[in-house]
Amino acid sequence: MINRLEELRHKIDKMIFKYQPDNSRYYISHLYGVSQYCTFIAVKRGLDAEIAAASGMLHDIYQVVEGTTKDHAIRGAVIAGDILKELGIYEKEEINIITTAISKHSKKRKVHEPYDELLKDGDVMDHCFYNPDFPVLDKEVVRYNNLLREFGCAGA
Repeated sequence: MINRLEELRHKIDKMIFKYQPDNSRYYISHLYGVSQYCTFIAVKRGLDAEIAAASGMLHDIYQVVEGTTKDHAIRGAVIAGDILKELGIYEKEEINIITTAISKHSKKRKVHEPYDELLKDGDVMDHCFYNPDFPVLDKEVVRYNNLLREFGCAGA
């Protein structure tokens, strides 16, 4: 039996080392971190953990390939869709859920569908927990505080 998430991770790892060899530590840390936070949030919210993890692995793929953040959510959704189709192991509906979430993940102050929100939240968690000495970004403060309350964290 094929493990779809491991196939996807293998593909993403190759892309990181091809396009961003000097920044590989950052991209591996961030993509895997967001993927793991998304998995955790999915379990808590009763969503599909594998789809959530795949969304997290692919959410910044445009940055990996092109080295820029300009319009990376929308452009990354296209690249992510191509990758998922090329792998041939994801259903059309799953690809749509993943790519839609990726396309909306930069809109942190707006509320969208459950998987879109899950990806935004996983991204915020990784940003905020990567280094607790870094300040929480203004556009992420409300979402971060909501996550702390959702997970019963002190100081929320």
